[in-house]
Amino acid sequence: MCYITTDRNQLEETVMKFNELLGKATNEIPFYRQPIFQIIIIGLVAGVQPGRISSIFRCFSNFIPSHFTLKRFYNFINSGKIPWRKLWDALLLELGDPSVDGRILLALDDELSPKTGKKIQDCATHFDHAAKMNSAKYIWGNCRVVVGLLRFIHHRWAFLPLAQGLYKPLAKKVKSSAKLPYAEWLKTKSGIAAQRIIGIAGKFTQNSILIVSDSWFCSAPLIKEVRAHISGSVHILSRLRVSAAIFDLPGPRVKKRGRAPRYGKRLPNVRELSTQLRNQARTAEIHVYGKEREISFSEIICMSKALKCRVKVIFVYYRNFAFPLVTTDLSLPAERMIEYYSARWKIESGFKEIKHEIGSLDSQCRNLSAVDNHFQLCLFATSIAWVYASKLPLAPPRRHPTRRSNAFAFADIRRKIASEISSSDIFAGCCRKSFSSHGFSACFSIFSVV
Repeated sequence: MCYITTDRNQLEETVMKFNELLGKATNEIPFYRQPIFQIIIIGLVAGVQPGRISSIFRCFSNFIPSHFTLKRFYNFINSGKIPWRKLWDALLLELGDPSVDGRILLALDDELSPKTGKKIQDCATHFDHAAKMNSAKYIWGNCRVVVGLLRFIHHRWAFLPLAQGLYKPLAKKVKSSAKLPYAEWLKTKSGIAAQRIIGIAGKFTQNSILIVSDSWFCSAPLIKEVRAHISGSVHILSRLRVSAAIFDLPGPRVKKRGRAPRYGKRLPNVRELSTQLRNQARTAEIHVYGKEREISFSEIICMSKALKCRVKVIFVYYRNFAFPLVTTDLSLPAERMIEYYSARWKIESGFKEIKHEIGSLDSQCRNLSAVDNHFQLCLFATSIAWVYASKLPLAPPRRHPTRRSNAFAFADIRRKIASEISSSDIFAGCCRKSFSSHGFSACFSIFSVV
């Protein structure tokens, strides 16, 4: 990526400042609570580490009036009346058009947040399928299903979290969620994901919705539930399981009694089919993992037993390995399938940013409302930083460029916000002049971590 340095100062003078964006996105909060909310967001985004409420309060204690006590900060975190849905809707309005090639790309995955202590509400023992060889297979903590937007911002993909739901494991006697009652199914990961997708997709009925997920969430009940509540077209893009049962398209109906066959002849397993189609592979230049790369792939349209519909299957070849992808959107080109699924990795890097950079793992909360509010604040801080980056005319300069990619990182956005805060009277602007006007130059030392 080539960074343009000429007239950068003149361009940035016309850009919406971070305090203006934060003020517009928090209009739904009552006036007497807005300063506390904005201070917490600034502290999480700009680099107060660790990301605890007490740490943020100590950093800003010299600039805030005496009636904003630590107890008021804790009461805010414990509140059950924060209008999160209205806050997310206000942030979406500031984002502008979130579509990519006429589609809304929604990334879906679950994340585990390990906790220490038995008195944290709604914690449970969860199986960690991504555990390393010497790590424990089961983790005590919270499991959350997170849904967000995939956006292409300044020549790189980004993940903007917009909704989350707390998941508690099913009882041990439940072997499968397929035969659960509807009310119980809504408490599963697929049910929680469907509800969060419906809440977001309802705002974009004029666009086609494409859900990008891993193979775990690629199931017929989830798609069926979302399509039952969304009037527009909804499709899913995922990795195809190696054990997936795929069939040829049904042939012409023969005049005889009975229902027409739904599936054709069963195709070979995924590995054998990828080998058979390799001689039909073609090559194209596709933007994958931050670069334009030559990708070899083959495609086929068939029937899926799991999704119970026609699907497009893509085999991406790399040396002796074939990576299978599947989508229910038959009109989606193979090149876009590969690019969109490679962008799905941004939800994994987004979890790392939320946990370690923003500080969701630093929560010391115990009751349910406080635990949920702290995680929501971390998601909101991440999304508003990306919205701010999308409004910049130029990409933030990369502080530590690498040979693999010169694309800016999430830390570069936070560093730019911190420098903007340290050089301006942001408290007087974003908190409606609730703070004293002296000592603002000391903010630079607060945000020096970035």
